[in-house]
Amino acid sequence: MIWNPPKQIAVRIAFLCLVVGLCANHVQSEKLNIVLIMADDSAADNYGAYGSDFFSSPRIDSLAETGARFNYCYSEPVCTSSRVKIMTGRDGVRNYVNFGILDKDEITFGEMLKEAGYATAVAGKWQLHAEPNGSLPEDCGFDTFCLWNYPGTTLDRYWNPSLNQNGKILETDEDDYGPDIVSDFLVDFMEENKNRPFFVYYPMILVHNPFPETPDSKPATKKEKTLPKGLKNYRDMVAYADKMVGKLVDAVDRLGLREKTVFIYTADNGTNRSLTYPFHGAQRVGEKAFATEGGYHVPLVVNCPTVIPPNIVSNDLVDFSDILPTLAELSGAKLPDVPLDGRSFWPQCLGQEGNPREYITQYYYPKFVPAAAKHGQGVRKREIMWAQNQYYKLYQDGTLYAVADRYEVDPIAEGQGTAFAEETRAMLQSALDRMPESGLMLNPEAGP
Repeated sequence: MIWNPPKQIAVRIAFLCLVVGLCANHVQSEKLNIVLIMADDSAADNYGAYGSDFFSSPRIDSLAETGARFNYCYSEPVCTSSRVKIMTGRDGVRNYVNFGILDKDEITFGEMLKEAGYATAVAGKWQLHAEPNGSLPEDCGFDTFCLWNYPGTTLDRYWNPSLNQNGKILETDEDDYGPDIVSDFLVDFMEENKNRPFFVYYPMILVHNPFPETPDSKPATKKEKTLPKGLKNYRDMVAYADKMVGKLVDAVDRLGLREKTVFIYTADNGTNRSLTYPFHGAQRVGEKAFATEGGYHVPLVVNCPTVIPPNIVSNDLVDFSDILPTLAELSGAKLPDVPLDGRSFWPQCLGQEGNPREYITQYYYPKFVPAAAKHGQGVRKREIMWAQNQYYKLYQDGTLYAVADRYEVDPIAEGQGTAFAEETRAMLQSALDRMPESGLMLNPEAGP
């Protein structure tokens, strides 16, 4: 039986449908703000959300609990490689030039989002401007900046920091703490741009060595006196990085923008090699710069109330090249018209299946020469390439390891693994076969 309502009711229904449709279109067309935070030198196991009972990270843990946590996010083992990859959505085999260089011809997420109508800011650590063709923030689509490791700055980043804000070196003294200054700058930026969509990129100064005390550091307790001073201060720095995250979250809350602002927290590579820290009763050594699990397995937390459901835990693979296409999908921005290696994981953030990866591929040319001792090939025997999934990892030289073999001490000889291991080996080898054999833009003369 077909219901034919009276004409007056039908008109009212049609009107209500029109209003609902217009409201839905308005909601869909309203751009989400984006705050992308990347700690410097901090592996996934430095956070409570990833199982640590030694480090304190309540604000980041809360974002994970009320949003999405990805258990298999991989950066690169060292800063430049990660920063170039996250900003361009392209694997290092395509565009890595050398340490401290982001080629000016690359298109970054800053340019992509600026073109989409976003106000853009970057604050924290830069270190992408080296000769011969490095980039400055204005080359990368940023309207404003406050940065350390930028032309004209010195080595001081924490106390009495040397910071360049929009082309001017700030006057600071011994009571000034760099992370406070750059986070204040970003809070001001968000307040100034509260009535338009904004993109904040916060590549943190924290928690890189040296390991001085933070403004919140207190004298060591009786239990802490057994810790090396560097580790005690590093733990304080992780807590202070967490505080800076909370500071930005609270600022967005005050502005009434919390439910339309996506926070993304990650790190550029693993923990400093000088540190040994407890994890579930064992002692773990920092593996920054090594191509082993602890060198590039990093946290990834994504949060936006009412948009991202709480308690999303994903075991899908995420590579740093996936960040740019994810930002494009959540913002409605147009992807750069260049070959990209990433894919969006925004559906997974929303609790949907999405298009998960079978594997990731990695290219790494280490500045730290010992990192290439086992698997380096190509230029100066320092190019390292591998493919992996959540279970196994295959280097270009044919060496296979279980991902659970954290320090890669037990290679699996060909034909000696389980049926699943050998099946995975074949799949990963096929992925490696599709990669260039050497870096397309590597310039060994441009750096060490």
